[in-house]
Amino acid sequence: MAARYSVSFIVAAIACTCVLSALAARDLTDDRSMVVRHEQWMATYGRTYSDVSEKARRLEVFKANVAFIESVNARNDKFWLEANQFADITNDEFRAKHTGYKLPVGGSKDRRMTGFRYANVSLDTLPTSVDWRTKGAVTPVKDQGKCGCCWAFSTVASMEGIVQLSTGKLISLSEQELVDCDTSDNGCGGGLMDNAFEFIVGNGGLTTEANYPYTGTDGTCNSNRASSSAASIKGHEDVPANDEASLQKAVAAQPVSVAVDGGDSLFQFYKGGVLSGDCGTNLDHGVAAVGYGVADDGTKFWVIKNSWGTSWGEDGYIRLERDIPDKQGMCGVAMQPSYPTA
Repeated sequence: MAARYSVSFIVAAIACTCVLSALAARDLTDDRSMVVRHEQWMATYGRTYSDVSEKARRLEVFKANVAFIESVNARNDKFWLEANQFADITNDEFRAKHTGYKLPVGGSKDRRMTGFRYANVSLDTLPTSVDWRTKGAVTPVKDQGKCGCCWAFSTVASMEGIVQLSTGKLISLSEQELVDCDTSDNGCGGGLMDNAFEFIVGNGGLTTEANYPYTGTDGTCNSNRASSSAASIKGHEDVPANDEASLQKAVAAQPVSVAVDGGDSLFQFYKGGVLSGDCGTNLDHGVAAVGYGVADDGTKFWVIKNSWGTSWGEDGYIRLERDIPDKQGMCGVAMQPSYPTA
């Protein structure tokens, strides 16, 4: 009996060792595969690192982000994520470098309502879908880089829209003028679209992007360039907060500046489809709502112009689910909308 037991034990031990060896080999294969994938990703996005230890640390971040992306993609079919240009940075790093919407101390802006001109518009009269890109009121997607001045890009996007609608001319306006010259905001350190609208009114307008090009850094205001205004607005109005019906009325009439939780991981790695489900409402990113529509499966959505370049999302855009039960809207899109008037 003892001999038979010993043989059985040995056989079991060998089997266990084989299983562990197989698992270890698979893990090693997976690690090697991830190393290759990271190298390919680095080549795609032109990423380099200062030394071997930094590269090893970024590989671990990349692996964690890929695991998150694949887990999300495996459990839903309305939208999908990808290992994009932000795949080797942590979410905290991403929020710090690529957003920039800053609420005042206390957590809410002073919504000085000057009237909501679309309040009496009937929803029944609105078109099923609107896309200001196809109507010539949206300039190509821009890229804020690592400067936290999304607020300037959001402001400019909605201003470019109303200028085109009122004059028939689509003019690419200067975000850098706002970054350098708008002292109510904090350049790459963040700001608010309403403050920027007020600066533009007081300044008599904005100059063109060609005249005052974007540098992605804080600079000293160039008064000579800033004095050559190419377009102006009369004022701005806030859309009633947490009211997607009112937001739809406004977007049906013109592009609208909105704030979202752009630092949410779903937003960070978004690639396509209609983003739905669990998105945060910690407003930290200024973007522009440039349309709305209905997907083939019946899901209503907002069309949002972002400022992270065309390689992110749907050629630089994201679709957010519309008319959700949460009154704040997907990713907080309905919480703080505003638009310029002309």
